[in-house]
Amino acid sequence: MKLGGSVITDKSNPFSFRSDVTSALAEEIVSSDEKAVVVHGGGSYGHTVAKQYGLSSTTGSPGPGVSETRMAMLELDQLVCKTMRDYRMKPYPFSPFDLFTKAGSSAAANWLRNLLKADLTPITFGDVVQVGSSFKVLSGDDIAYELARVLRPERVVFALNVDGVYEPNTKVIIPELTPSKVRKVKVETGDDATGGMGRKLQVASKIASMGVRVSFVSGYRRNEFAKALKGLDFYGTMVKS
Repeated sequence: MKLGGSVITDKSNPFSFRSDVTSALAEEIVSSDEKAVVVHGGGSYGHTVAKQYGLSSTTGSPGPGVSETRMAMLELDQLVCKTMRDYRMKPYPFSPFDLFTKAGSSAAANWLRNLLKADLTPITFGDVVQVGSSFKVLSGDDIAYELARVLRPERVVFALNVDGVYEPNTKVIIPELTPSKVRKVKVETGDDATGGMGRKLQVASKIASMGVRVSFVSGYRRNEFAKALKGLDFYGTMVKS
């Protein structure tokens, strides 16, 4: 699952962690009894610092913003892990870059599956990675795709700060999309270092093309999040091939 940074933090207030929302999501994850790998976004931690230094998933920087952004992400990750530990989860945080560059797909899949078998919950996060002589943001959405590619899970759940994908210029939810229909959906990218909803839809389309169902659901509606997590009908948007 991908926990959006705009869900677990307040993006309008730098370095503001929503412990109540994260706690509610953690409770639902535990009570579902599902084996899950968790990815979380940067929200008002990583995105705030990245924007300040001109870092994004498309624009690189070799400056001090790299260190500051990564430290902000590690700070947020600790808060997420501590919150989940308080709700009887056993978080196992890891760097996504280390996993996908130092291990092949097979080794990465075996490593993650062994963690899950040990009743641990692997948790990773949007990161800053080296690209040539510069550094760019590796988004949590792209990490979710890589995890889906190596693990081929039953489903991938995106917990958002909205109810799903809306019809253009309305608040009417599109209940189901296919990869071919995703390309026709027009959404605003917004002020986001990693591409906003447009990027999420691109990633969802690629995941769905592998035969994995993708759910877009509000992270504020814990009952709907719980349904999506268990593979039940929920209020939101499903992307499937």
